[in-house]
Amino acid sequence: MTTVKIFATSDLHGNRAIIDKLRYMEDDCDLILICGDIGGKNYRTNSFREFSLRQREDVDYLAGILSGISTPARFILGNDDWLEYESEYYFDRTFELPPYRFIPFEHVLITPFNTNREANENKIRYELEKLTVGADTIIVAHTPPAFCGDECYDGRRVGSDSVHSWVEENQPRVWLCGHIHEDNSAHKIGETRVFNCACDYFKNILKGWMIDLETRDYESVSI
Repeated sequence: MTTVKIFATSDLHGNRAIIDKLRYMEDDCDLILICGDIGGKNYRTNSFREFSLRQREDVDYLAGILSGISTPARFILGNDDWLEYESEYYFDRTFELPPYRFIPFEHVLITPFNTNREANENKIRYELEKLTVGADTIIVAHTPPAFCGDECYDGRRVGSDSVHSWVEENQPRVWLCGHIHEDNSAHKIGETRVFNCACDYFKNILKGWMIDLETRDYESVSI
């Protein structure tokens, strides 16, 4: 297979200091991927509409930064993103960077916080079963599988059992995710590499993984 190197990150949450640092990655990889939660989550507004508009400004800012980078880039939205979006950088369907196929998956296991794009295990499994995957497939998701990048500060595991079993059965090349900010980490399910790419957005730190898709060698990035 042809070598393609990607940089994957997640959970920017409107932190523009982090978003600006994406410029540093353009000479080091062939593709930048962002696994959701683009908009800020702590805005105090007078209405839900106003909150959504503030988040849209964050996503517009990200799109503006990506437009100035020579490296191709794509992002999905996460459970804390309360908006719909259209852009050449947002992808909601499969795209290819030969010889690899990239498939978005935005569903997130139900949380205690009544956020967006949540689904129970049955719904997640139902949506996963629609996907056609192989050894050339990279899933760009927000939710982590159970026991892979899903450990909270208090030790609870909150990843999806349905995702874990589906990955085990179908073996895509890579599963990229975020969602659990405190468990940026790398794992394996069978031959599938799993990466939680979440940033430490409170500390203005861009975090993620540089991954060679042919060898699946990887390196942690923290800027």
